[in-house]
Amino acid sequence: MTKLSAALASVVLLLAAAATPLRAGEQEQYQQRLRQLFHELDRNRDGRLDRREASRNAYLERHFSRLDQGDKGYLLPSDLR
Repeated sequence: MTKLSAALASVVLLLAAAATPLRAGEQEQYQQRLRQLFHELDRNRDGRLDRREASRNAYLERHFSRLDQGDKGYLLPSDLR
């Protein structure tokens, strides 16, 4: 499994874990993983994920509309928290 594949596979676990209270230290690790995933998906490095970029991850593709706060047409890092 490639590094990117591993990161993409783990996003479901990361986002599911967001609903569970995190212990001390886990919050920073969670945020770091989200930043890394976002960076890997943001192919054009514009600081946001459009639908095409988000479609590289099954969870983000399926929940794009729900996560897109304000119906902007793209996701920001703050939309994934």
